[in-house]
Amino acid sequence: MHKKLALFSGFVTLGMMLVLIMGGTVTKTDSGDGCGTDWPLCHGKLIPTNPSVETMIEYSHRVVSGIEGLLIIALTIWTFAVVKNRFDVKVFAFLAFIFMLIQSIIGAGAVIWQQSDAILALHFGISLVSFASLLILTILLFEGERVHKTVSEKLKIHLYGLTIYTMVVVYTGAYVRHLGATYSCVGWPICAQEVWTFESWVQMGHRAMAALLVFYTLYVLYLARRETNRLVERGMWASFFFIMLQVGTGAWIVLGGHATYVPLLHAFLITCYFGIISYLAYHAYRAQASHDASKQNIS
Repeated sequence: MHKKLALFSGFVTLGMMLVLIMGGTVTKTDSGDGCGTDWPLCHGKLIPTNPSVETMIEYSHRVVSGIEGLLIIALTIWTFAVVKNRFDVKVFAFLAFIFMLIQSIIGAGAVIWQQSDAILALHFGISLVSFASLLILTILLFEGERVHKTVSEKLKIHLYGLTIYTMVVVYTGAYVRHLGATYSCVGWPICAQEVWTFESWVQMGHRAMAALLVFYTLYVLYLARRETNRLVERGMWASFFFIMLQVGTGAWIVLGGHATYVPLLHAFLITCYFGIISYLAYHAYRAQASHDASKQNIS
């Protein structure tokens, strides 16, 4: 089904992954003000002269994000032009475009109006939804009209719940970074200092919610293993693998991983995890909808 479009969609999905990682670099290096308060220009110029390291990081992020935005627009137009009988494919193309637009507005607002940490924390999560939409779109284009086995109502509901809860945990992690609370706790997994600041409580709250996410993932994996849908089971095994690596890199950051690549790896792993979980949630919905439609046709 539209192989060239599927390949292009896959390329755009990888581009969004790059945007997410570069955005993480901006946050980690505190380069958000690298272009001053000008947007989309950088220090009032289209191409900055004698740029500092922070300016280059912020400027390169803007350039790549701009190119990615144009690619998503092209992908959305192409999808609507050639895909005639798949409403869900068009929906995910549209979602990728809408959430890309929203994250661009928040990014611009962060530069121009210096928004609060709570608002800035939305930036990563919204970009993550755009990435997941692109990933699902790509998989659907490659799959075509393939029909999968259904899953139980219980597993389907928990896949939905896991997807939503992951977004909440992602937000708390982004809030920790923007608040500057990454190193506010001494020790891991429990904060060991005697005096707890607001930042310490935020950090500890994120850790507690992340721990619950691990156990929730393990429970959904247990449910998936009892089903006959092997794709969901394999997807949950992959998700559990990524979330355990995610926890490991989180501990690494706190216990001495001050190198820039460690939090970027942390962001990469949660992006992979969320992409898989999001697809499995939609897969469960689509399989059930196809099953219900076939039953109606028979009757």
